Formats: sequence, C-alpha cells, structure tokens
Amino acid sequence: MTHVLSPTQKLLEETRIFPRKRCKWPGILKFENSHQPCVVEDISAGGCRIATKTKGLKHNEKIVLEVESKKLRFHGEVRWIRTDEAGIEFLYQD
Repeated sequence: MTHVLSPTQKLLEETRIFPRKRCKWPGILKFENSHQPCVVEDISAGGCRIATKTKGLKHNEKIVLEVESKKLRFHGEVRWIRTDEAGIEFLYQD
C-alpha cells in the first residue's frame, strides 16, 4: 500500500533536519511516576513519533523511552501531543 502525504505533511517532511525511518518498535514510555506501553512508529537521529495513551502527558515534559528489543533508551522531551500519539525530541541516549 502506498502512503500519500498531505500538503502539510510534505512541508513538514521537507523541513526536517533528520530523515525519518518508519518502524513499529514496542517500547515503554516513562514520565513522572508513570510507565506505559507505546509503539515507536517512526524515528530519526533527532526524535521519534510514538503511539500511546497521551492522558497525563504534557508539552515539554521530560521522558525516558525504552525499546528493549533494540536495546535502546532515549531521554527526551515531548514536543507535540495528538490523540493517541506524541512527538519526542531526543536529548541524549544511554
């Protein structure tokens, strides 16, 4: 199936600093005292988009994202929130 980007999505893709790679990696999103499952849907050197329950998640909140299957742990900040997905900017990686 071919994925068609809207004009807005095309503009965002063209202005990104780092190219995105599509993926479906299960992970754990940690913030405040919460640990909840998520799925990393796309990733780049600078951040990722995750599918997760966004209730309680706040803009600019510091998070830890663990992807056990890839042995990855990212420290980042929430940059945007939509229904059931969020954008994370990476600060550093363990």
